[in-house]
Amino acid sequence: MYIFWDNSNIHYAGLNQVRPMLEPTAKKELYRTYFSNLLKLVVQEREVENIYFAGSVPPKGDALWNQIRKLGITPSLLPRSISDGEADTTDHVLQLALLRLYMDSPEPKTVALLTGDGAGINDGEGFLADARRLAQKGWKFEVYSWDATCHKLLKEFAKNNGKYVELEKYYKNITFIKDTRMAEPL
Repeated sequence: MYIFWDNSNIHYAGLNQVRPMLEPTAKKELYRTYFSNLLKLVVQEREVENIYFAGSVPPKGDALWNQIRKLGITPSLLPRSISDGEADTTDHVLQLALLRLYMDSPEPKTVALLTGDGAGINDGEGFLADARRLAQKGWKFEVYSWDATCHKLLKEFAKNNGKYVELEKYYKNITFIKDTRMAEPL
């Protein structure tokens, strides 16, 4: 299996849309993604060929990416744009890796997309367009996304070509509130 993890999409959707619904009194600045459990949820003891993880460079002194490296993941870190955030660039890094997989892999396997991004869907671009290319070659897809923000066409694609996992069901397992609530075991 191959994992494509759009950290910005997962983290900020959880922070800004899901946390207010499921844990409205939790302070926004203390919300965290619990990477270890999210990875366990996706992997489920299967063999992982590669993990493609993209996010933005954290503030100086932030140990966030050290946690990712401890899990054996080498993140692609991109500078945050002053005007637009980093969404377009992290999407492009992951989509390029997905297309390389399409071109270079001799046999279909499973791709897990940790996103919900619908950017470019109406223009034949983005994660969905690239996933459709691989699905035509026999690849299976699993999409792990916050249901509150997942693009409906991406969700439909996942259900028709593998599975869709609604992260809200695992909110207390894959998030924690710093100094307040620990993540629950899976």
